[in-house]
Amino acid sequence: MNPWIENIGHLAIVIDDLEKGKWFFGEVLQTPYFMFRDTQIMIPFSTSILVAKLEKDAVDKSRQAGALEKQVLDHYGFQAQSAEKVDLFYEHLKKFSIEIIRAPYDRSDGRAFYFRDPFGNLVEYFWYNRN
Repeated sequence: MNPWIENIGHLAIVIDDLEKGKWFFGEVLQTPYFMFRDTQIMIPFSTSILVAKLEKDAVDKSRQAGALEKQVLDHYGFQAQSAEKVDLFYEHLKKFSIEIIRAPYDRSDGRAFYFRDPFGNLVEYFWYNRN
């Protein structure tokens, strides 16, 4: 088992058409999905979720430079085993000159921080408070 990452929590991609997304995930891939805020398609997989969202819901709108002027990947996240692991992993990453976007902070559903991977993608490291 990896000492830092429990699993992939979610992967978020930007799409340009919800109906095409529903067709692809629901009919072509035959995966169940549900809608969130009428603008995001949520595809659950065991302990993770793939999120297909419209550009207007993207976390990092400044990076809309992919195909069709859309960012291909909004961000992806790794789930921590505890709130303490969030802080420990943050300190671990600082040793490698990884660009930190937002330091660890408490939020309504747990604790998280954001950084960029070596490819420029936004990554979220988070612990969900399951209580």
